[in-house]
Amino acid sequence: MKHLVISIIGLVVSCSIATAQLTDKQQIAKLNSVYEQIRDNYVDDVSLEPLVQEAIIATFKELDPHSKYLTKEEMEASKKRLRGEFAGIGINYTVHNDTLVVRSTIANSPAQRKGIQSNDRITAINNQNIVGLSTDSIATLLKGGTGSLASLRVERKGTNEPLEIDLKRELIEQSSISAALRFGDVGYISIDSFSRRLANDFYSAYTNLGDIKSLIIDLRDNGGGLISAAIDLTSLFLNKGDVIVTTEGRNESITYSKKRDTKPIDIPLVVLINENSASASEIFAGAIQDHDRGTIIGHTSFGKGLVQRVIKLKDGSGIYLTIARYKTPSGRTIQRPYTMGDGDRYISDSTRYMHPDSISHYDKPAYRTLRLGREVYGGGGITPDEYIDISDFQISSSVMMAASNSTIDKMAIDYIDKVSLNTLLADYPSMEDFHARYRIEEKICEELYSKTEQSAEALTLRDREYLSTIFKSALAKRIYGDYGSTYIYVLEYDPMAQRAIAIASSKIIE
Repeated sequence: MKHLVISIIGLVVSCSIATAQLTDKQQIAKLNSVYEQIRDNYVDDVSLEPLVQEAIIATFKELDPHSKYLTKEEMEASKKRLRGEFAGIGINYTVHNDTLVVRSTIANSPAQRKGIQSNDRITAINNQNIVGLSTDSIATLLKGGTGSLASLRVERKGTNEPLEIDLKRELIEQSSISAALRFGDVGYISIDSFSRRLANDFYSAYTNLGDIKSLIIDLRDNGGGLISAAIDLTSLFLNKGDVIVTTEGRNESITYSKKRDTKPIDIPLVVLINENSASASEIFAGAIQDHDRGTIIGHTSFGKGLVQRVIKLKDGSGIYLTIARYKTPSGRTIQRPYTMGDGDRYISDSTRYMHPDSISHYDKPAYRTLRLGREVYGGGGITPDEYIDISDFQISSSVMMAASNSTIDKMAIDYIDKVSLNTLLADYPSMEDFHARYRIEEKICEELYSKTEQSAEALTLRDREYLSTIFKSALAKRIYGDYGSTYIYVLEYDPMAQRAIAIASSKIIE
């Protein structure tokens, strides 16, 4: 079977002298003829489905890095992700000591309305014991049809008997806003993805910040999403008629501009990007930069400027087919160079992680911003107005490993069990109090250091500071929610965000 698949793939992606003279229509007919011959005359019965799927996948590997085939399940997951919604009870959780531990609840979810708290243990779902089950098995049991009943057995520190909580699963719309905070007169909003309701969520978060004097939008590690969401968000900051992005394809070019004559948000703006900011993030950053509407800082973005059309096939599977290229308002191409059929090298290319001063611009086209005439570059992502060098903040790999594998998060769970959530809230009523007054005990620091593969003496000062920040941030997440975690991390460690705050603050004075 494997050799048969390879043979068919060879027919799909190769061109001989004889077939080169066939028209496109004849090439398609040729492919159909091959499959008909296999169906009617091959010595054994074979299913054409896996053969066709492998051939499609191989064909797409010969195209650009962003065109691809999706199975039926991948198509459905993609749609849900872009809508920003999923069915469930509305909890974020981890598994610690074989038990589901609630990290936080999603705003206005069934779990939040029923009073489920951080550090609660859920030990049974619909009378099925889930202690010791795998994470995947637990996730399956938490899911269900919209309106279906989920009966939970919840153990909470300080209560003698388990709580029995019944709730109905709902379609959960999760906000794309991961944090909305104030640092004095500076507002800070972090965006995870460009989903359908982003602009509305963003504007609500912005107004809830109150009378801020400048604003930071953090798009680091934001891989993009819907182009419509990028256009809606950008429109909040521009005037009617301002061009946001142009798509140039084989059959047509479309220019997207702000349509409504609404008053833009007119406070000073700082946008944070890095090498993993892509697609819709780059549309937004490019438009803000080209119109001289804000200052872009951080690292040069990913450079994903190809437009994919999502095409659903009859069996529920689908394809992402590249149909156009994005251009910023000044005419810059966002897409970085690639070689057709060499997607692996494109994805693994590490040059975008380098300081832009070490990446030659002599072969990149230069453009001018639309209001101030500043020079900007095309052909490879969005280059920031100010590069932020974080080389002095590098963390050892063993420390990064300890911070990323839930080890420290689980330490926070055990700590709150001993101290109690209510005690911490009484001692530190706000995350501002927690930031200013909470100090990690020495024995906790020693335990943190022991989670790495290095001796405590071998850890650098940065390593120690990072471990302490991650622990304190994990505590803040459980006490105050997701925003509390970000608040602590930004103020106590994040050099890029701290630089953004300094720039935003200076613009208030200007």
